[in-house]
Amino acid sequence: MKKDLFKWTKSMAACVLFCSTAFSQEEHSLITTPQLKVSYVEGLCDVEPGKQAYQFAFLKIENLTSNALHVGFNIVTEFAEGCSGCNGSDESLYYVSLSPNQVYAASCGSDDKSKVYLRNPNFSGAWNFQELRIENLVVE
Repeated sequence: MKKDLFKWTKSMAACVLFCSTAFSQEEHSLITTPQLKVSYVEGLCDVEPGKQAYQFAFLKIENLTSNALHVGFNIVTEFAEGCSGCNGSDESLYYVSLSPNQVYAASCGSDDKSKVYLRNPNFSGAWNFQELRIENLVVE
C-alpha cells in the first residue's frame, strides 16, 4: 500500500512539473537590440489567501553580449481606463545590471518592478490590461 501511494505521489509530482512547463504562457517580445532582448509572459500569483490569484507580467531580460550591461528603462502599462508609467514617470523606472550572457526572468517571488501588476480579479473595478511596452531604453 505504501509503495502504491509513493508511486502515485511521485507520478503526480512529475505531472505537476510537466504540466506547468507544457502550459506555460506565450512569450511577448517588447524590445530587441543587438545587445539586449526584453520580453514577458503573463502569469498568476497568489497574493491574498483565499482569494483568486492576481494577474502579472513577468519580464525576461536577456544580455545578448559577452560583456556586462547596465540597463534602464520605463515600464509602461496601458489599460482601457488609463495608463501606468506613461510620460516617463520615475515610478516606472527600472534598472538592472546583467552579467555577460545573463538571462533574468521575473517570477511570483520577484520583489522589484520586473513583476508588473496587470489585474486583480477580486476587485470589480479593476482596470482592463491592453498593452505593456518599454520606453526610454538606456544600455551602458
